[in-house]
Amino acid sequence: MYKNKYINLFLLVSFGYSWLIWGSLYWWTDLPIMVIVILGAFGPSIAGFLTMYRLRGGEGVTHLLRKSIQFQMSWKAYAIPFLLVPFLFLVAYWWTDRSGALLVREPWWVVPYFFYMLVLGGTLQEEYGWRGYLLDALQSRFSPLLASLSLGVLWAMWHIPLFFMAGTGQANLSFWAYGLAVMAYTIIMTWVYNGSSRNLWSAFLMHTMFNVMFVMVGFEAESDYPIGFIHLTIILWTAAILVIWKTYGKLNYEPLEEMIPSYPSVTQRIREGKE
Repeated sequence: MYKNKYINLFLLVSFGYSWLIWGSLYWWTDLPIMVIVILGAFGPSIAGFLTMYRLRGGEGVTHLLRKSIQFQMSWKAYAIPFLLVPFLFLVAYWWTDRSGALLVREPWWVVPYFFYMLVLGGTLQEEYGWRGYLLDALQSRFSPLLASLSLGVLWAMWHIPLFFMAGTGQANLSFWAYGLAVMAYTIIMTWVYNGSSRNLWSAFLMHTMFNVMFVMVGFEAESDYPIGFIHLTIILWTAAILVIWKTYGKLNYEPLEEMIPSYPSVTQRIREGKE
């Protein structure tokens, strides 16, 4: 299921679709920047569904969809995105000694932003691929920590075109700080994802709340040196290192029995008299 050719297919579709859409629409159309970003961001999820379809047909697609609507999780799986993630952002905000964040002035905006970020702000466009397929594929081949670091690097690189597009959340950020932050947060997301028995809904919540807090605290609008985001990067790595230490680098990983039924080989079916 996790052969190199399928991982390569996933990466080709993810990067190819997103970079092509972003580049062509940004340079050759007058569409609003957010429309361009939204349309191009579907690359990873399209790649996730396509790869699962190549692997298991309709059953693979159904499996991927079911993973994302398993709302019954432990209280910890809900507490981390809704409590820990905002806390980490607020620590970075206070450390930066800033004022005027939307989260402080009008915290009720968290609710509409949550639904926007869930549906159009990156989560649905990406997580059917990043965690729905690729993380499991990488964890089947490498240690959870190495798989997470690899995914973090790929996830950060996928965003590269956005750093050259005026009006995006990445336009005012340093790529190295952004890349380090994404790698640290990927480790934390893997910890939550594995701890919820690879429930994709947990990844949805983690991704969504990162994007919500990114806007609500105002790090995407830093026009000068992005010191606030650098502080956030340091805090995320502190949390990631604590997670690695607490789990001995295993990030709650437990090999699970494959939930997608494998189709019996032709030879087996002949032996059973079914061919």
